[in-house]
Amino acid sequence: MQPDLTTDFDPKTFYKGIYIFQRWEVLPGIFTEGPKDVTRTLDAMGFPESLEGKRVLDIAPWNGFFGFECARRGASEVVSLGPENPMDTGYEQTRSLLGLTNVRYVQGSVYDLPKFDLGSFDVILFLGLIYHLRHPLLALDLIYDACLDQMYTDTPYIDNYVFDLTASEETKAVFLNNREEIHKIPLLYYTEASESGDPYNWFMPNLAAFRALVRSSGFEVVREANDGGNWCWISARKGSRPFVEGLEGFNAYAAKL
Repeated sequence: MQPDLTTDFDPKTFYKGIYIFQRWEVLPGIFTEGPKDVTRTLDAMGFPESLEGKRVLDIAPWNGFFGFECARRGASEVVSLGPENPMDTGYEQTRSLLGLTNVRYVQGSVYDLPKFDLGSFDVILFLGLIYHLRHPLLALDLIYDACLDQMYTDTPYIDNYVFDLTASEETKAVFLNNREEIHKIPLLYYTEASESGDPYNWFMPNLAAFRALVRSSGFEVVREANDGGNWCWISARKGSRPFVEGLEGFNAYAAKL
């Protein structure tokens, strides 16, 4: 049960000292301000309006508003998994404010999914994280194992934009002038923080590579969208793995000498 809307509720005061990254209608008519709009993102991915009876995993939730929106849409349980202390991101404060009893936070990494034994999830949100990971395919494999049906993910992508601040204008021009041909090939580049100075950014994909990463773990891409600039979204459904598990490094089709 949401608290009654009061005229003196101010998100800036309530979340003082907390970085708000996600824009969301925390109370009727009252929005937080942040660069990532929850409703816009979910709409871009074709996210269902009703999650009645669904179990949801929200990976790297930060403020947690995507998970809270899932609870608002009828999810039976929402588990949020992230490395931060939920008091530092406003997660716990919001959960308490909204009186949510079917939402919980597990502090840890996506790589820790098997360790926590959280069970399986109908829906998994994997938003704003893949380019922050040194091992994106490992993360996707672990997500596949925990997923029963649907997975939603997004990332900055390089089809229309050169993020690398160390590249010359001439290099950028060559890249952009030939992008239609270049991006027929799945590509991602290792950033070494060259695109923004963020030491926790590792790989920037083009759309073809992002799609291929998702498919490689056994998901079927059912919807793609982009903003025409530097951000794209993928909605996927669990399918069959395209490789034999447990045979990493073994190539049965290699030429025999």
